[in-house]
Amino acid sequence: MNKLTGIILCGGKSCRFGQDKGLCTLAGKPMIEYPLQALKSICDDIIISSNDPRYDNIGYKVIKDDVKNIGPLGGIFSALQESKTQDNIIVSCDMPFVNDRLLNYIMENKNNHLVAAAFEGQFVEPLCSYYNKEVLPIIEQLIEEKQFKLRILLEKANYKKIIIDEKLNFYKNHLFLNINTRSEYERAEKILKK
Repeated sequence: MNKLTGIILCGGKSCRFGQDKGLCTLAGKPMIEYPLQALKSICDDIIISSNDPRYDNIGYKVIKDDVKNIGPLGGIFSALQESKTQDNIIVSCDMPFVNDRLLNYIMENKNNHLVAAAFEGQFVEPLCSYYNKEVLPIIEQLIEEKQFKLRILLEKANYKKIIIDEKLNFYKNHLFLNINTRSEYERAEKILKK
């Protein structure tokens, strides 16, 4: 197996949530601990993408955005530049139900694509996806063109859709629940406390 870097995106701004989500306590531990747990068992290295100095104490390399205020694309760009491996798996800090079986499944099915994204129902999950470091020139071009939407990156990279549905034994309908609102936070708490 090639070496693999896990990248956790901690955007920090979180306008709708009102504070940095990764550091919010969810069912007794910081939200970032959930994706960390999933990545630790399958990755050789882990990078945290954040402009918030409070992440410096977690014990992993923290990379600030080279290009500020362009959303997740900026974090992906800086973290991939810093990564020492071709293969990278990116997870958002606000997805507490992503697990190592899902991430392994993405890795096993990425084939030779530059980007392979989890796809559930009608929704692509660009922040639960595989990224090859060779996608960097495409990202650089998009930044120059001021095209910051991840959907455009996926299209330009001719990404592979990895269908995630109930046929998979690790599937749960809250697998991709990401926490943007208080009600989503409360739902996640309930599920985790069960």
